[in-house]
Amino acid sequence: MKNKTKTYLLLVAVLSVWGIFGYKIISTLSPVQPETHSQQLSINFKPKPTIENDTFSIEPVLRDPFLGTIKNKKVSSVITTKRTVPIEWPKVIYGGMVKKQNTNAHIFVLNINDTQYLLKKGQRVNDVTMVRGNSKEVVIRYKNEPRTITLQE
Repeated sequence: MKNKTKTYLLLVAVLSVWGIFGYKIISTLSPVQPETHSQQLSINFKPKPTIENDTFSIEPVLRDPFLGTIKNKKVSSVITTKRTVPIEWPKVIYGGMVKKQNTNAHIFVLNINDTQYLLKKGQRVNDVTMVRGNSKEVVIRYKNEPRTITLQE
């Protein structure tokens, strides 16, 4: 009898645990929808009244208020200076000069953005124009701005 009571108590405990487990599954599969109440909202749009800004104009004073004299009617002009954006030059290195033996033609070795070029006077590569040069320095032009580059040893 002692074993039967333990068996019945364990059976009741197992059935109650499985019952709770089954109830949770069924309640999540078919949840109860909460009641919704629709509210009637009355919206009255009342725009704020617009306030017009007070406008004014400034006129030049031709008369000195303290002395009563009339100033010159010449209006000074405003001097504007043109701001120039600095030009970003490519990396240019002068490597030297090569001269043909039978002629006076000089060929200059320039590294422009880590690429070596052989240029004669007046030639243009990557918007860099070779203007003139000698064995120590060259004058080049980039976007109509000249620059002197000396020999890199």
